[in-house]
Amino acid sequence: MEKIIIYGDSNIRIEMALKSFYDNELENIKISPNSQNALNEIKNNLLSNSLFGNKKIVIIKDFNKFKKKEQEEILDLIKDIYSENVDKIIIISNSKIKFKFDKEIQCMLPKPWEEEKWIDYIKEISKFFNKNIEDDAIRYILDVYGTNDNYLFEEIKKFSIYSDKDTITKKDIEEIGFAYINMDFEEFSYLLSSKRKEEALEIAKKYLSDTNFNIIFLLGYLFKYFFDLYRVIINIEQKKKYSWPEVQRISQITSVSKLRVKKFLGVKFKNEKRFYANHAMLYSKGAIMDIIIKIEEFDRMAKKGEKKEIILYSLIENICG
Repeated sequence: MEKIIIYGDSNIRIEMALKSFYDNELENIKISPNSQNALNEIKNNLLSNSLFGNKKIVIIKDFNKFKKKEQEEILDLIKDIYSENVDKIIIISNSKIKFKFDKEIQCMLPKPWEEEKWIDYIKEISKFFNKNIEDDAIRYILDVYGTNDNYLFEEIKKFSIYSDKDTITKKDIEEIGFAYINMDFEEFSYLLSSKRKEEALEIAKKYLSDTNFNIIFLLGYLFKYFFDLYRVIINIEQKKKYSWPEVQRISQITSVSKLRVKKFLGVKFKNEKRFYANHAMLYSKGAIMDIIIKIEEFDRMAKKGEKKEIILYSLIENICG
């Protein structure tokens, strides 16, 4: 009987890891703190032996949500237990537990700025759906749509169904498209960071009138956008004008796309009619970090069910003044 812990802050990674242990010939018993008489259910499944009973995997979900006393009781119970009917005991937790398991699987999300780890993570998801994915396609997803892992999982699932090739390409993504393909988050983010309040409010109204709009996706996108701005600002000398070679150099140092660096630094080509605001003159390092912290606060509010209208308009007011 194998004792396994799967822990971390990525629900998607946890579910992928958990599914790798499923066996069609075994019964999968899932018990969580929300189950009726959860502790008794765990005991009954672990302690009852039957000569003709089906072999099973006992999965204890959301271990961290059990009361402290219940957690100790569960760990004491599985410490020396042996059952002919139980093939595996799997504990799911958001953090590591001090206990000797036969196998420990860590399922952490990369930090928002760890681009190479996000690339590896997206490849992991693609493999889960028996697909490969090109690096260009991954960078396109991350650059344009941010790092919400639940959303990425659903989108890659969609690509794996509709793509008739073994490898998902950037072209596939552009052709198959996203649920909010007409919502230009990049443009909205730029209007915000340029403090163009009235134009940002106009786009916000369009978002709120669209049933496909998800405030959590937008906040994830904005977090990455302003973190990219922070990485650029801490790597430059503040001045009124920058050149294209400087854009290329900063992009290489920071791993922020040239297009974003170009707009952040107010650089435009001769044939361009659009004006780009030099963000180095608009923000200090501290001011950008304050915005990032505020976006995290709004994200927590959104996940607790706060109205998206309140969050979106408060966000615009906070950044644009």
